[in-house]
Amino acid sequence: MKRISIALLLLFIFTANSQEIKQSAFSFSYIYQFPIGNLATTFGNNSAIGGKYYFETQNNMFYGTEASFRFGNNIKDSTIFNNISTTNGEIIDGNGMYANINIMQRGFDAYLLVGYAFHHNKKNLSGIYIYQGVGYLENKIFINTKNQNIPQLNNEMKKGYDKYSSGFSTKFSIDYNYYHKKGKLQINAGANYIMALMQNQRTYDFANNTRYSKKRNWENLIGLKIEIIIPIQRRNKEEFHYF
Repeated sequence: MKRISIALLLLFIFTANSQEIKQSAFSFSYIYQFPIGNLATTFGNNSAIGGKYYFETQNNMFYGTEASFRFGNNIKDSTIFNNISTTNGEIIDGNGMYANINIMQRGFDAYLLVGYAFHHNKKNLSGIYIYQGVGYLENKIFINTKNQNIPQLNNEMKKGYDKYSSGFSTKFSIDYNYYHKKGKLQINAGANYIMALMQNQRTYDFANNTRYSKKRNWENLIGLKIEIIIPIQRRNKEEFHYF
């Protein structure tokens, strides 16, 4: 993974120095995601917010980096706390009261990107942007105890229930970027497919009283995205006067 990251960074630097940049921009996105396969047994659909920086060269190749934070409240395993709950499913805190606990999905991913832009008009940056990313992804169950005194769910004990996993990830995206000729609207909409080779990073699963396997598993996500584009550099302004 480190070798791939270094190689791509060197490629970005070489490309930026050797070719004139057609455009560079930041973008901010909202993504709605659907888990597939092994991941779908633990989590339901989720949302993510993210940011991206990219630059496009004169030959329509573009390079960049992006990251997103994933969140959701659909945890499918309703038995996760059975071994520390009463017969009616309640957890007793350190003061002998019923505890109020929320469980949610949390995740993070980051990628280095390389892709190609298909412009239907050479004087307009609108078009189809196809790119591939390599990077890192992680998932966990976030256990919110709201600062209550719950010894069986202190910071260390939570690690036995949160199913925290991480690993190498690859992402394929296809977007349509729209640039208004007078610069009033610059947006992006698209879809992506994430495939990650994940490994559980905890030692023991308290919910099932067993050690976690160190076997790596493929986890998959499909996402639908909308993005706001903020240009920061434009060349050939006599041609690209729609900003």
